[in-house]
Amino acid sequence: MCELLRVDVFVCTVDPAIEPPIMVINTELLVMAYNYPTEKLSVYLSDDVGSELTFYALLEAFRFAKHWLPYCKKFNVELRSPAAYFASLSVLDQSDADFSKIKVLSPFQFI
Repeated sequence: MCELLRVDVFVCTVDPAIEPPIMVINTELLVMAYNYPTEKLSVYLSDDVGSELTFYALLEAFRFAKHWLPYCKKFNVELRSPAAYFASLSVLDQSDADFSKIKVLSPFQFI
């Protein structure tokens, strides 16, 4: 049996005008949703500018992650990037009650 290594993932951003916070938090959520033992995975965000906009977007992402990560596991979501996942669903998929709950909680309100 092979033991998995500890993994640290650093997501770096500099300018919220060039790297929209919605894309930064989408990346954070994607990494946090990896099918990897949570005790062996650490995810960090480095914001060189210290943007308040990125900070508040990250707070929203963490609130959403409490629902998104269990949703991914429960429904075996393969496409774990929230923005890509929501964009890929058909109208029929969107009528599901669990989907409706997760969509309301999503910071991806442009969907």
